[in-house]
Amino acid sequence: MSFLSKLNALNLYLSGLPWLFRHFFQKKKVTILMFHHPSPEYFDKAITALKKRYNIISLSRFMDTIPADERSLPSYPLIITLDDGWASNYALLPVLEKHQVPVTIFLMAGMADTHRHPWFSEVTNQQKKQELKRVSNTTRVSTLKRMGFTETKEFDDRVVLSREEIHHMQASGLVEFGSHTLFHPILPHCNDNTALEEIQLSKKKTEELTGKPCRFFSFPNGDYCERDIRLCKKAGYEAAVTLDVGYNSRNDDPFRLKRISVPDEASISELLVKASGFWAFFKVLLRKQKRSRRHSGL
Repeated sequence: MSFLSKLNALNLYLSGLPWLFRHFFQKKKVTILMFHHPSPEYFDKAITALKKRYNIISLSRFMDTIPADERSLPSYPLIITLDDGWASNYALLPVLEKHQVPVTIFLMAGMADTHRHPWFSEVTNQQKKQELKRVSNTTRVSTLKRMGFTETKEFDDRVVLSREEIHHMQASGLVEFGSHTLFHPILPHCNDNTALEEIQLSKKKTEELTGKPCRFFSFPNGDYCERDIRLCKKAGYEAAVTLDVGYNSRNDDPFRLKRISVPDEASISELLVKASGFWAFFKVLLRKQKRSRRHSGL
């Protein structure tokens, strides 16, 4: 986030508008946050701040409560998720145990318990990385191969969770695991067979790693299409999370659960402004204002 954005976040936080959003819009809605690999020190501060304002529940509790009585959920319910299953997530366990808060970690199941690296961590050029997210999966894979990278290449270092770490985190009773595909492709750019394998086989692999049913799926990059929704249902998942911004309720499609992406290392004011959902609303207002100014200048 740029300095100007950080300043905007602080000013927005001090304005009290995020509090109004939380009080009037989030109280009876379920908010889902997404992290990736925050440091334990930052995560401790983030959880401390969030616990003062929200009641942190598990994704399983939300899904299990919907058919029964959603009113039994606490006010200001919030779910914490982490995408990818980085090895650094293991260091968060003492923080979770300290605060006794649950999280859901979505594993790149084809990489967990290996020395494989996700493709996007090996592409250092940001422009090239964004280009590879927009092309067909076949083109992405072939381009990476020319760069010397394959999805099953083993490296010297391990960057994802091991089986032992997964079991230890799971044994705490605070961590549940879902699937984030096998190798993190952009699903809408995959052909039907590849999409089926990534969605279906990652569920089986996650269950092999955890020894428990894999109930939930996370769309890589937040991208999905109607076919991917159908494949998730066919594979036997109970719900899927997206990066569509907003809150959730029992009337929402469980395979299009909305999430709010929050920074792994940021000021607490940034975290709270984004978690409230007001940051997304603020960005929409800015875009409308810019369009209005352009039209006025014509």
